[in-house]
Amino acid sequence: MSVFRPQPMTCTACGHVNVETVAMSLHGSRVPQIVESIVAGTFQCYTCGGCGIGYRADGPVIYVDFETKRWIGEFPATMERGWASLEQQPMDVFRQSLIDLAPAFLRAEADGFTVRAVFGLAALAEKIRLLEAGLDDRAVEVAKLAIVLRTGAVMSPSHRPRVVEADAESVRMVLWSPDPLEQFSLTVPTEDIVSLATSDDWRPVLREMQIGPYVDLGRIMLDGRAETPLSPV
Repeated sequence: MSVFRPQPMTCTACGHVNVETVAMSLHGSRVPQIVESIVAGTFQCYTCGGCGIGYRADGPVIYVDFETKRWIGEFPATMERGWASLEQQPMDVFRQSLIDLAPAFLRAEADGFTVRAVFGLAALAEKIRLLEAGLDDRAVEVAKLAIVLRTGAVMSPSHRPRVVEADAESVRMVLWSPDPLEQFSLTVPTEDIVSLATSDDWRPVLREMQIGPYVDLGRIMLDGRAETPLSPV
């Protein structure tokens, strides 16, 4: 079941406190229009009642789909520097909800779930795109790094490759050129992604992406030990 609650939101531009009804949890297959808005980048976009500037309510939220067996904990992007202490939260909540404290009929459904931790609604949108296309998101992250190095693109926490379109045949990702700093797009066949991820050169990076629910190049770019509020998701 999807759950929404009123929450106070302080505008970073003027300090005005807005109260918005935001998602605490989403059952993906039951709210397809909301899933479409997440992927489109329009989910939970609001206008400040004080200054009129637009802003976005950015989690935390649990995204669950029992039909496709996905369990994704989305944290605000500002918490990503503490990923090492946060990435297991979605897995812990998943185990409590579907295994440890669940009735027998729910425990029977627990096998085969993909559990992920993401930071920011853009990362959640990307994860949904990849999983809907039936792609291994761990292999995609490996391919991103390889492509960055091959193209000389910029890679930093604020300028990283993001998949904006995906299907069984290919993915289209946006990257950042160094001079001038601007976005460009690149389409990569999925067979090339698989080839890169399984090659000996990139096997260590693939192993890193297989360690935990946080499957993102942030595992490499960010130390992950910054102190953050341990908001449950």
